[in-house]
Amino acid sequence: MIVNTKAVVLKTFSYGDSSLISRCFTKKNGKVSFIIKGAKSKKNSKVVYFQPLSYIDIIYNENKNRDLQIISKVNFSSIWSNITLSLKKITILQSIIEMTDFVLEGDDPHPRLFNILINVIDYFENTNVDSNVIFWFYECALLSEMGFAIDINNQDIKELHFSKEKGESSYQILNNILSGNIENIKNIDYSLKDKNIISEYLFKQMSYHFEGFYKLKSFEIAKKILIKN
Repeated sequence: MIVNTKAVVLKTFSYGDSSLISRCFTKKNGKVSFIIKGAKSKKNSKVVYFQPLSYIDIIYNENKNRDLQIISKVNFSSIWSNITLSLKKITILQSIIEMTDFVLEGDDPHPRLFNILINVIDYFENTNVDSNVIFWFYECALLSEMGFAIDINNQDIKELHFSKEKGESSYQILNNILSGNIENIKNIDYSLKDKNIISEYLFKQMSYHFEGFYKLKSFEIAKKILIKN
């Protein structure tokens, strides 16, 4: 079946002497792995499209019997030019991409999460909305899409209970983020205490639901940057 879809490149690595394998989050089919034959040859121009964070339009002939699909056509859907000028933005988005790659299963479509991811990247590209807030927003969206929507009033799981005693303002901020509307978080203000409480709480959520999550290197780096700034 011919598939025409948008995709975000999650990870690309070498395969053999001349080819690449690229894992992409596609809007129609979720996470799909592709082989780009001869990509490392000087005559092949496709390699530029398969850098992590690339937002592309692709066409491929889906073969359910193959682990690696073959792309017949690729173009940029959009180019994030401003993001590349900020080391902080690149680092945070690399963590978001690695988180997404880690939790998604192959061929499991999540079109809503895909749209949220594009919105988040677009916010980093075109606005000055606080990086911590956007990062928290995506963590909450990712948990929700994977079936682990946060209920901060639920006391069934002691480790994940969020007590107002930790901080009333932190509780309200998290409630706003959990609304699921990115427009509602543009003007959120928080203290250093709020930042630490919310960051640690969401890290506990991710680590509880996704085994091995705490080992993600880019997340640890992003976490240090976000808490520091």
